[in-house]
Amino acid sequence: MTPLPPSRPLRGPLLALAAATALALPALLPSPASAQDRPLVTPDDYGRWESLGFPTLSPEGTWLAYTVSRVDEKSELRLRKLDEDSTRVIPWGSSPRFSPDGHRFMWTAGMSPEERERAGESARSKTMLMDLASGETQEFEGVSSASFDRSGRFLALRGSPPGEPRGKGADLRLVTLADGAMTTFGNVSTMVWSPVRPLLAMVIGTGSDLGNGVQIFDAEAGTLRSADASGSNYQSLRWRDDSTDLLVMRSREAASADGTAYDVLVWRGVEGGGAMMVLDGDVAGIPDTLEVVGNRSPGWSDDGAMITVGLRPVEEEEGEEDEGEEAGEGEGEEGPEEGEEEGEGEEEGNEEGEAEAPEAAEEEPDLPGVQIWHTKDVDLFPAGQNAARFGANRTLLAIWRLDEDRVSVVGSDLETTSRLLYGWQTALEETDEPYPWGAMFGRPYRDVWAVDTDSGERRRILTRVRHVWPGAGGQWMLRWDGSAYHSLNLRTGEEHDLTSALDADFSNTDYDTPTDLTPPRSFAPGGWLEDEAGVLLYDKHDIWRVALDGSGGERLTRGAETGITYRITRDDDDDDEPGIDPDARPYLSLYNEKTEERGYARFARGWGSAETLILEHASVGGLVRADSADVMLYRVSAFDDPPDYFLAGPDLADPVQVTEINPFISEVAWGRAELVDFVSESGRDLQFVLLYPANHQPGQPVPTIVYTYEILSPQMHSFRVPSERDYYNYTAWTQHGYAVLLPDIVYTAREPGVSALQSVRAAVAKAVEMGVTDPDAVGLIGHSWGGYQATYLPTRTDIFAASVAGAPLTDFVSFMGQIHWSGGVAELSHWETGQARMEVPFWEDPEAHRRNSPIHEVHNMETPLLMAFGDDDGVVDFDQGTEFYNFARRAGKQMVLLVYEGEGHGFGQEANQKDYTRRILEWFGHYLKGEPAPSWITDGVPVADLEEEKKRVATGKR
Repeated sequence: MTPLPPSRPLRGPLLALAAATALALPALLPSPASAQDRPLVTPDDYGRWESLGFPTLSPEGTWLAYTVSRVDEKSELRLRKLDEDSTRVIPWGSSPRFSPDGHRFMWTAGMSPEERERAGESARSKTMLMDLASGETQEFEGVSSASFDRSGRFLALRGSPPGEPRGKGADLRLVTLADGAMTTFGNVSTMVWSPVRPLLAMVIGTGSDLGNGVQIFDAEAGTLRSADASGSNYQSLRWRDDSTDLLVMRSREAASADGTAYDVLVWRGVEGGGAMMVLDGDVAGIPDTLEVVGNRSPGWSDDGAMITVGLRPVEEEEGEEDEGEEAGEGEGEEGPEEGEEEGEGEEEGNEEGEAEAPEAAEEEPDLPGVQIWHTKDVDLFPAGQNAARFGANRTLLAIWRLDEDRVSVVGSDLETTSRLLYGWQTALEETDEPYPWGAMFGRPYRDVWAVDTDSGERRRILTRVRHVWPGAGGQWMLRWDGSAYHSLNLRTGEEHDLTSALDADFSNTDYDTPTDLTPPRSFAPGGWLEDEAGVLLYDKHDIWRVALDGSGGERLTRGAETGITYRITRDDDDDDEPGIDPDARPYLSLYNEKTEERGYARFARGWGSAETLILEHASVGGLVRADSADVMLYRVSAFDDPPDYFLAGPDLADPVQVTEINPFISEVAWGRAELVDFVSESGRDLQFVLLYPANHQPGQPVPTIVYTYEILSPQMHSFRVPSERDYYNYTAWTQHGYAVLLPDIVYTAREPGVSALQSVRAAVAKAVEMGVTDPDAVGLIGHSWGGYQATYLPTRTDIFAASVAGAPLTDFVSFMGQIHWSGGVAELSHWETGQARMEVPFWEDPEAHRRNSPIHEVHNMETPLLMAFGDDDGVVDFDQGTEFYNFARRAGKQMVLLVYEGEGHGFGQEANQKDYTRRILEWFGHYLKGEPAPSWITDGVPVADLEEEKKRVATGKR
């Protein structure tokens, strides 16, 4: 191949476009005055850069623990008392936990990779326990799981079970934390503390058919009792919330038999010595054809009166049919009479008087390795194989009513999932069986059936729906029809149109994917009020409280006037509540898409107004509350400001920064982020994020890398540590002297490529007009869908000096018929209504498919293209890469295809990640900066020289 020149002549069309775009917003962050004389961050320095882990607050909000990991793969746990400035650093620490009383802190002490390698098979982590008042620590070895009781006075430490015999438990140590006294139990397979008292329930597994069972230890009294003992297997040990009710599953066969049938054992009020109840095959309501199996763990109703179980058809024992047939053969026949030999007195089998020989047993034929795919298949054969593998675990939902000792079967079909509504009076089942075409081709609909869990009566309540949500109280349903919300009362059957008469649009008008039913904003309601007193719904900016009887609604926030979007925030604890308490004061997230400001607000009492608590030009999120105090913690970050946690009271006033990572950032050069308005070639108002290179000189145009996907402006405040394992690392590119442009792309149906071209070309022209982007040194890069754009655009425009496409779609004719092998799903299940946005199949609009297909204009491509694929890609078939490569090769175009062996859609092996990162920089370095080109770019690499080429890049040599 002939080497290409290091740069390309000025492209006239780009300069012409520059004059036609809108003005940029002022920079949101000022350029550092003294940044030019600070050193750049080089790959040799990447290792020390830190990422912030999730926080753990003590119950009273007085201590904070969090993990910090570094690019060099070192990690540490940091512990801070929040009214002090000092922080304790614990190398290789992880899994922080505070005791419920807040007096102690527990963590896992790990080992460095070097220490672990030296230790070999004997390498073990340790569990550490610290008294937060005195600072004293205890060390426990050989712990696989550990948990405090509810009071925080006792700690259970379970060891690692042996590999053999199967089913044998481990030693368990129970520590009384006040005095350090320790009690030891053997063969513990599972341990669970009661949620109300220091009662420890344990499953005992001996690895044999003797001595298994359930034991309960009262840690306060120091007494142990056996709740049940047998030779069976025990599993799914579970307490009911806020009680001492306990259940467990016990296999009907011996532990070694691997039987599937189980009984359920229940104790109501363990502390009071409640008698054991047993759900076995004799309990009323279970058909003879079904049995309780261990595939589904039982669950408690809130009141403790009911328990869910899973049923499956009774499995016939192996050989049962054959034995029955053999036993039936000759029934009623008599043997030979006394003195008569077998065969005498029987009819002659042939002319010679010989008996006929018995027929030989029919041999099993050799079966062919054939699959049968039919165009009527709703699921493709590979997906059916996956479903069959998981199908053995599916069960029919049933409810055991303890007071009646009766089971009601709720589920009707193993292929349909049953969902219990609040109170367990009603269950829902959904099926798409009546709508196979929609299920196959991206327009799913389903029918919804309500099941009376007591009588088993089923009735269809909704027909051909897509967006449906059950209420928090078990009485109401909500559905969306594409333009309005409707309610359905499950008790009375009454229906109401909730939103058509309201002065608001709840449909997602920004949704740019072809669909026959526009989804609602946020794709779901904001939440249900307690006792189903109403529902919270979203329009573009605001939250509405709407009555379920159709009597009206009210707007609770005023985001439309300010351009700020309000949304309800919910934490993990809210998931257990049957609705939002209207007397509470929920927190609301704030987001201004035009300025990329983020923050929080909070409803006033009665929800008459929402008070803004914090709103910043930064990424603000992760709001959490301490368990037992009004202490709030949230995270703030920006492109040039590493994330840190801030502590505040419930109104988030006077926040205090309580963490600090990457403090050395002030010592190095760093870029800045700017949000810019521009107008696409189709006349649409859009934005892009412009990341300036470190040490950028104002007024000096620089090489620019354009990274594409869909809407990227929300990434403006993302802080990314530089890393060679993150091969599309914006920060690293800015450290190499590139500006990075992240344009928003809004798509038109049937025109994904054209839409990208209209947005990206205008965005680049705007950056050139601003004096930031050198029009002669613009690179393009993207992966998957962004890789499609990085392949398509160079075939339709010459504004790019080079492009890099990872795992791209290249042929809009052949790819329509591809399969996502990782899940066995047809591309056509979402080709028309998913990311490709083609709306119709090829034969209905062949010109649109060709017009948006990279390969159909490969002969016009003038931009050097680097493409990368994993040869085991289960999302975008590797053939898309080889097909385009062969076309480009025949057309005489400059293209290099990197094939990473054994990799999928994303590259996971460290050596491959670094290789791709370095080759991207060499590619852009040559074509955007004029750096000398390695031979792999200009001439390729002979197979005989490939190992040396790999070593060159792996060692960082030019």
